[in-house]
Amino acid sequence: MIAVNRVNLWTAGILLALAAAAWYLAAASFGPMAMMELSIPIYMATWLTMMVAMMFPAVAPVVVTFARVAHARHEASLTVPAFVAGYLGVWTAAGLIPLALYLSSRGMVAGMSASPPGAVAIGAVLFVAGIYQFTPWKATCLRACRSAIGLVMNHDFRTGAPGAFRAGASHGAYCLGCCWALMAVLIVVGLMSLPVMAALTVLFVAEKNWRYGAGLSRVAGATAAVGGLAVVASALI
Repeated sequence: MIAVNRVNLWTAGILLALAAAAWYLAAASFGPMAMMELSIPIYMATWLTMMVAMMFPAVAPVVVTFARVAHARHEASLTVPAFVAGYLGVWTAAGLIPLALYLSSRGMVAGMSASPPGAVAIGAVLFVAGIYQFTPWKATCLRACRSAIGLVMNHDFRTGAPGAFRAGASHGAYCLGCCWALMAVLIVVGLMSLPVMAALTVLFVAEKNWRYGAGLSRVAGATAAVGGLAVVASALI
């Protein structure tokens, strides 16, 4: 029992320490920088820092459960880092999508909020993100994110680190399916907006771990949809 508690504390502590370090880097380095000022390597480093800061607090309970079972099978030292690497790999790949949009638009998306068409686009993203919170796809992904036991039961521990990497990537895919729409809001509002990052982090932690998280997800969806309509209306008036 003591060994299990030690695994829980160490795993959660490392994840939260990494998240805290990422938040420090975000506050110290991002600031008012515009996306147009970033090179591709700096952008990817920025994106990965954001993912660690925002997602590690939300995914910590799942990783702790995974580590506890892996420890019981005497393979935690290899499989837990592999699981986290698989999870981050999915989110890193997802970061290529906004990068491609930025490059294909020649940087125009970086300042699109300054024009009425840009405001309409932002409002549309908010509305779509809000509606997505009510879809069956969101519900399916959120259930998977909230079920740490389901993840462990579906993982083949006989395959060691490669299996753990696949399990982490699988969980990352569900997490991406759960959160992509609201992450799109962050991208169009401001990739390095610390207040929006903080608000979404709290939402992600709550909807994945709080008893009433599913209901909160719908409240957030309604708020985003109404806000999106308001932004579009104000831009067209």
